[in-house]
Amino acid sequence: MTVRHTPVLIVGAGYAGLTTALLLAWRGVPCALVERHQSVSPRPKAHGINRRSMEVLRVVEGLEADLFSASRAAPESAAITIAETVTGCEIRRLLEPGAKRPPLLSPVDICHIGQNRVETTLLRYVRALGVDVEFSTVVRRLSPASDHVVATLRNETSGEESIVLADYVVAADGAGSSTRSALGIKMIGDDAISHAVSILFEADLTVPMRGRGTVLYYLQNPAFTGAFVSCDDAGVGQINIEYDPRHLSSADFDGMRCERMVRDALGMSDLDVKIIDGMTWTMAALVAERLTEKRIFLAGDSAHVMPPVGGLAGQTAIQDAADIAWKLAFVYHGHAGSALLETYEAERLPVAHMTVACQVKNYVERLRPDREDLRIRPAEEDYLSVAMGYRYRSSAIVMDEPDDGQRVESPLCPSGLPGTRLAHVPLRQNERMISTHDLVGRELVLLAGPDGGGWVDAARVIAQHRPLAHYQIGVDLRDEADLFCARTGLEAGGAILVRPDGFIGWRSRSSHLDPAPILDGALNQVLCRDRAML
Repeated sequence: MTVRHTPVLIVGAGYAGLTTALLLAWRGVPCALVERHQSVSPRPKAHGINRRSMEVLRVVEGLEADLFSASRAAPESAAITIAETVTGCEIRRLLEPGAKRPPLLSPVDICHIGQNRVETTLLRYVRALGVDVEFSTVVRRLSPASDHVVATLRNETSGEESIVLADYVVAADGAGSSTRSALGIKMIGDDAISHAVSILFEADLTVPMRGRGTVLYYLQNPAFTGAFVSCDDAGVGQINIEYDPRHLSSADFDGMRCERMVRDALGMSDLDVKIIDGMTWTMAALVAERLTEKRIFLAGDSAHVMPPVGGLAGQTAIQDAADIAWKLAFVYHGHAGSALLETYEAERLPVAHMTVACQVKNYVERLRPDREDLRIRPAEEDYLSVAMGYRYRSSAIVMDEPDDGQRVESPLCPSGLPGTRLAHVPLRQNERMISTHDLVGRELVLLAGPDGGGWVDAARVIAQHRPLAHYQIGVDLRDEADLFCARTGLEAGGAILVRPDGFIGWRSRSSHLDPAPILDGALNQVLCRDRAML
């Protein structure tokens, strides 16, 4: 039996696992990725990458362009509607084609692309970065020790077993996570909101599409409840229709029944339909009681399961990965103390609860208004704020000013408070226009106001020992619209420290007579280090 070592073992090649591998390898951390299936998802499943997730992924050069190239739909071509059937009576329109993003919301657009194409693209980048990827491989046993985790793997094709000694493990092995179960971590919430069958099919969708790039219909019909979404391939669609397991089972969904369900959902009784495949599944709203166990971290569906209504499940998985990946990388490279890894749960678990509550709310409002009893009202916030405006509170956030206790803020009205996402501000760097988000990714970044030269001087010294980039508005970057200070809450002499995940870790609203020890202390706290480097 072979024995090998890897700094990070990632279990599962879905959104969370692939993104973790991508962002670790891009930051120079060797890792291995194992997946029990023979390949990444062949089905579209989730559809779309939202702006926050694209901000996370686009740090890897070329990836943003490749994801948009893999989608057949333009960013502004989407339509979302609540209706009785796709071609029948409309109840409410949620999104019209041509809707443009607010100019200061983000530097990126939503990418309308199916999960299968996303995962295929991410896998190509992961392999190009040198990650060891093994499909048809299961983790038979995980044994956490004080300074490593012993993983026993089995290749299901060859039957061969091997042992991996991993410094850390990221468990991204889905809703039925065997890793989570083996660790004895419970899921809290409703494990059976409803039962549904998902049907992938081919048909002439000219009438339902009406020239639009991508469409999503939530179907409230007296005879059925479900959804229709177009796919990346013209003439391919997917429906999800709820059913009662007391009267139907998986075996009942044969070809003829599935064809009839597609025609009913589209409201086209004479449509020629070819069924590609179908599968039954259970809708749930669950969050793990904890996200860490010694050196093992839960991410994606292994950490939270939610109704697929609103598109945030996959996004939350990508953003889990963004949080744990930069922290593992900084610990691996010796830039941060190991206590930084303890902040993963403190930051991501509250986001999981809010996101699940938001998706349940969407399910009730868009599909089942008769199920108000399902809503998790104490955890509800508005959709855009949950998607892009969630706030972090942990020992890696320096809060030296009054905290209003709010869980989210509107990304349209950013405050610049530590623990919030960096606001998008257009800036001119030399002769090109960039976003503040183009400056973050690998390092910590100090952004100082036009009179904040003292902060930059201090950062220049500290950067000799730390991964710290530094920029001053008016010197290194031109703020032609005069927006930077207003959107970060700074006076002209202030500064912010931005983490590699694009969240503000520290802020000084104004200048200081002796900025070096203040900045160094802030860095120590953000990186959970015990001593100064100066």
